[in-house]
Amino acid sequence: DCFNHKPYDRVIWQPRYNYWFKHYAIRANENNFSQYKQYVPQDFIGKDNVEIAEEIGASIRYANELSIQLFNQTFTNRTELKFRSVNNEDQSQTTYIETPVGKVSRTVKNGYDVEHLIKSVDDLKVIQYMVENTEFTFNEQGYQLAMDVAYPDFGLPTAYYFRSPYMRCVIEFMGFEKTIILLRRHPREMEAFMNALEDWDRKQYENVICKCPLKWVNFGENIDGNLSPPGYFKKYLLEYYHSRVKLLKNAGKFSFIHIDGSFKSLLPLLPDLPMEGIEALTPPPQGDVDLDEIYKTFKDSDKILIDLIPATLFMKQFPESRLEQETRKIIDLFYPNLILGISDELCMGDGSRLKTVARIVD
Repeated sequence: DCFNHKPYDRVIWQPRYNYWFKHYAIRANENNFSQYKQYVPQDFIGKDNVEIAEEIGASIRYANELSIQLFNQTFTNRTELKFRSVNNEDQSQTTYIETPVGKVSRTVKNGYDVEHLIKSVDDLKVIQYMVENTEFTFNEQGYQLAMDVAYPDFGLPTAYYFRSPYMRCVIEFMGFEKTIILLRRHPREMEAFMNALEDWDRKQYENVICKCPLKWVNFGENIDGNLSPPGYFKKYLLEYYHSRVKLLKNAGKFSFIHIDGSFKSLLPLLPDLPMEGIEALTPPPQGDVDLDEIYKTFKDSDKILIDLIPATLFMKQFPESRLEQETRKIIDLFYPNLILGISDELCMGDGSRLKTVARIVD
């Protein structure tokens, strides 16, 4: 109803707290509660994330919050790959990948890339080979399980999948600095590489995403204006978004985009994005655009804004009264074009403040 702009009589409350749940709520069950009481309220002990959602009158947005991945990527049987991993002295791990067209390596520490797969223009052909030999599928069994377990009560699940070619380069394959250097020094090779990514990408939209039963899907781009400034945003992202959303609309689906970084420089461009919704725009004290400016930008738009409560306001460094004040203001400004949640998500905050927002929603 929200995406169709039909009347509904309750604020939709969808906090994403999967990280907090796994790192604090579950451990509070297994260990001495006193270690975690600053993060987990006593009456959440022993409850799973579905029960906590019910406790706070919330719904669950993503099936992966139930540990169900709705989209999967695997290498095809014909792919010739050899993997070798090495644990380094600095606690990082390097994975070496050998393919018929060349070799690449990646070093990860604490879940983050220390060294990306692509280090030079010669590595482009290796990643292109790997992408073109990747099979993308929808998890029908997982979808049915999610629908049976949670979604009779929680509405409709959604999922995110691969990023746009430019954002895959920036986040997954080579990092921001190397992406910009290669675009400047080797434009022809980079254009061919990104075109190959887009060709593979379009096939997945046409054959998998547009045919799956999901009614709304997420462009999980993790947009930040520092990594995709307006010039690059217009050149490498806008046309891509319009072409992909057109496919989704023709398939009867709604879409929204995840913008969770600095976005002040991109703000004038956002109302004209083709997606129906925008997820995770983050106001201060965490983000760089205040609520009044966001409202001014979108007041004449029919965009659905998703989340908007800064995650930092769930931390004890900020008075609970400020969380209450900001939550009421968000509802007053943006309802009914609003799915209330946490931008970007609850990580290490005070879980009892989920109840604070729930009381305001009620």
